[in-house]
Amino acid sequence: MMLDTLAALLKRAPMTWDRLACEPNAFLDACRDEEVSGLVYHHLRDAPAFATWPRVVRDALGDASRAAVARELVVQREIRRVVDALGARGISPVLLKGTALAYTVYPHPSLRPRSDTDLLVRRTDTEAVRESLAALGYTPSLLCDGEWLFRQFEWAREDEFGVSHALDVHWAISTQAAFADVLTYDELAARAAPAAALGASARVPATVDALLLALIHPVMHHQNQRRLLWAYDVHLLAETLDALGFQEFAAWATAKRVAAVCAEGLRAAREWFGGPVPRDVVDQLAAVSRIEQPTAAYLAPARTWKDETTAHLRGLPRWRDRLRLLKEIAVPAPAYMLRAYGVGGSGLGKTLLPALYLHRSVRGMWRVISGRK
Repeated sequence: MMLDTLAALLKRAPMTWDRLACEPNAFLDACRDEEVSGLVYHHLRDAPAFATWPRVVRDALGDASRAAVARELVVQREIRRVVDALGARGISPVLLKGTALAYTVYPHPSLRPRSDTDLLVRRTDTEAVRESLAALGYTPSLLCDGEWLFRQFEWAREDEFGVSHALDVHWAISTQAAFADVLTYDELAARAAPAAALGASARVPATVDALLLALIHPVMHHQNQRRLLWAYDVHLLAETLDALGFQEFAAWATAKRVAAVCAEGLRAAREWFGGPVPRDVVDQLAAVSRIEQPTAAYLAPARTWKDETTAHLRGLPRWRDRLRLLKEIAVPAPAYMLRAYGVGGSGLGKTLLPALYLHRSVRGMWRVISGRK
């Protein structure tokens, strides 16, 4: 019910407070949980009906909006610094997901919250990226890595204002083999558009590519979770396409064997926001046979870590790649283990490594068996 109310507000439906039938704190919590506080304020601040809302709600939404604008100024400056440093080494990243959308389809980038910045680069450029980030004061985050396990790495730093900046550097769009090559760096880069606000070397995906990415992201990484903000991303992208653009998108999604996944995401956006998504395009994508779409299996409800891992293994073409993935899951790099257990790189820590690996394996197996992983 609350999600439907928030969706209506994002559609600019004029609504007096009494129609919401909601406690102020419950409403503010919902806005915060769905990361739409700034969007709600943006759409309502000039509406006469907003004057009927409790002052505590209006003030809280306004404070959240102003804080987001201030933070965005700092984040934008930092992204430019990173992109310019990479450009100086001949690396032109394609910015993905929230950051790319914030600077293309949102009225102001502060209206699209995100916790990190995602960049896609060529696999051959990853070492140069690490060197550049280290020179800028970034350090690796405590995450497992691996060629097949994550296909990305995260580095972060805290700036002089106390703002944390996390960069997810990808060399494939997904950790899941079924999705990893749906769009490659070369494909995205060939059609990418410049994003001057983020630096001379910054680029963002073309609209049809951005829409495809927005639709497959919840399925390939979040067990097909439905979130209002992600559906609103799809809604805004769809608003920029005409009939010809939608047909190009439908053909692209079919060719990439993600038609069923895209149909599901478009349907969700239609349910919440109506408007620009043509029903016939949704029907056209839904009618594509799922037999040749390995990604369609990810639409099954209640998928678990075990399901994701099994699908990932099946999606790899060679047994040696599957064995390497299993090794990366079971035996992370020693440096990760020492940092994860807080024993550093001392002689004692290295001596304890076998015991640490055993403890991790037993704990991991128990979490899988108990259904908590």
